[in-house]
Amino acid sequence: MTRLFRLLSVLVPALLALLPAPPLNANELANNPSPYLAMHGHDPVHWRVWGPAALKQAKRENKLLFVSIGYFACHWCHVMQHESYQDKAVAAVLNKHFIAVKVDRELNPVLDERLIDFVQATAGRAGWPLNVFLTPEGYPVVGMTYVPRDRFIRVLNDLQQRWKKERKSLTEAARDVDDVLAVAAEADNTPVDKPLASLYPRVVADALELADPLQGGFGQQMKFPMAPQLTALMQWLERDDNPELATFLATTLDAMSRRGLFDHVGGGFYRYTVDPDWSTPHYEKMLYTSAMLAPLYLRAARQLNKPEYRDIAHRTLDFMLDELAAPGGGYIASLSAVDDQGREGAYYLWSQAELKRLFKPAELDFVNAVWDMLREPSPPEGNLPMEDFDRAHIQEVFDLDNAALDKKLRHIRQTLKQQRRAHRHAPRDDKRLAGWNGMALAAFAAAADEDKRYRRAGQALARFISENFWRGDRLVKALDRRGRPLGPAVLFDYAAVADGLSAWAEKTRDRQAEKLARLIVQRAWRRFHTDRGWRQNAEDLLPRPLRQRHLRDSALPSPEALLLRATRRVLDAAPDPALEKQLNAVIATSSQGGEADPFYFASVISAASAISR
Repeated sequence: MTRLFRLLSVLVPALLALLPAPPLNANELANNPSPYLAMHGHDPVHWRVWGPAALKQAKRENKLLFVSIGYFACHWCHVMQHESYQDKAVAAVLNKHFIAVKVDRELNPVLDERLIDFVQATAGRAGWPLNVFLTPEGYPVVGMTYVPRDRFIRVLNDLQQRWKKERKSLTEAARDVDDVLAVAAEADNTPVDKPLASLYPRVVADALELADPLQGGFGQQMKFPMAPQLTALMQWLERDDNPELATFLATTLDAMSRRGLFDHVGGGFYRYTVDPDWSTPHYEKMLYTSAMLAPLYLRAARQLNKPEYRDIAHRTLDFMLDELAAPGGGYIASLSAVDDQGREGAYYLWSQAELKRLFKPAELDFVNAVWDMLREPSPPEGNLPMEDFDRAHIQEVFDLDNAALDKKLRHIRQTLKQQRRAHRHAPRDDKRLAGWNGMALAAFAAAADEDKRYRRAGQALARFISENFWRGDRLVKALDRRGRPLGPAVLFDYAAVADGLSAWAEKTRDRQAEKLARLIVQRAWRRFHTDRGWRQNAEDLLPRPLRQRHLRDSALPSPEALLLRATRRVLDAAPDPALEKQLNAVIATSSQGGEADPFYFASVISAASAISR
């Protein structure tokens, strides 16, 4: 891949060097049912929604498309909106020389993945907001993430001048880049005559090589939970004793739950931390993060004999019930990283002045000691609670036995939680995504025997999914706050919903859930699997739609992995020879991409292993 990055960077050097009288009332996005798109509805930029009309306009006017992708909870998306998209000078350039398109990545994940791959390959790093310029035919020219306002204007002016003077060469360069990426993708898709499950030992070996043995997790910079990989490693540990792996998993899960990735007041996990020691989160809280980590901590509690992990799992599920449950049923997408005053993390931070108003001196001493609330330097709004304390030391200092310490911790958490709810507000992305709700159902299935609340929540969610997301013979992608459907579902949605329903049916013997899971599994294979591999959506407006033999993990598990597991469950419930044949054919071969980087295919490899045993 290093050689590929070098080749691609040669094709667009001048553009990459620029990187690290409009209406004021409303644009096309005003009142859009997506909260992320609607928040751009009063930008002076003439935003369009992604679709055939925007591409036709670009061709008709012979302008580059500027496609900006983000999501509601993203801090830097809010920053770039404030600095650039609400700026009249920036808007004037965009409106005159480009067709500006806003995309909610959660509603269009396949487009997001295509353009993320392009920016990662050409710029070496990618993230959100993701901003990509496309030719009118849909070939990416150059992309970037967040850039400050003045630099962004220079990029816009330079690019529109180059498009005016060098249109042909820019178009050819964009097609050349697309050719190179297509060749690389085709090479990754080359089949390897080896069972997919045979790569499982290499997943474990690669994980231990990438591991941070001191602080847990992977890498030495920002720390993401990488739940798909951790779940695959836990599955391996359940079948094969590996002390090194057990130590790494315990180190990682301890750090994630004791330090800044976990919300010690309200429960649930943030998306990632900006530092290697898990101290400072990026404060967005996504439904999928908690839906993946709650079952992982339940499994770890059993496998690693750490009962405190069960408490973390329960508090995570309680967060989903308390803060993400939608009034009409189902679960919303996320809580924003910024509060209603635009301050990053302020909803979760506590100053000494606030704590002194809430607690008597003796209680305040306890809070500061347990949650390390006097550490310096601290953000203006205060510090983030972290329960990374020595339990025996705290018990000795405050003369508390185990039961008294736990009772005191619950009291402090409840006091802060009530204060936070009464006096603060974290903006909510209240759309309900089919795939993420499927993941939530799988989480409640894993916990159905833990507490009646989780069983009741799972029953309600299984019913809500069947009555609202399944329309006729297909899934809808999402529901807005009024229950209106938002777009067609993609492979991930079918796979995650089928996984959730089949897991629920397996745990509870819910025949209706099993019946719908089977139907969704059958539809998914029919719509998204071909002889050349998987396609992830039914329609693709970009040139050269991708077909992939196996699908890698992202922050989410591979949709292929979810569908394989769901398929196995429905086959265990009732045989289907044709479906069994399809399943076995897929897991019988690997691919060059999987052979090269098995760590990033951990979910589908572990699924194949579970199915093969």
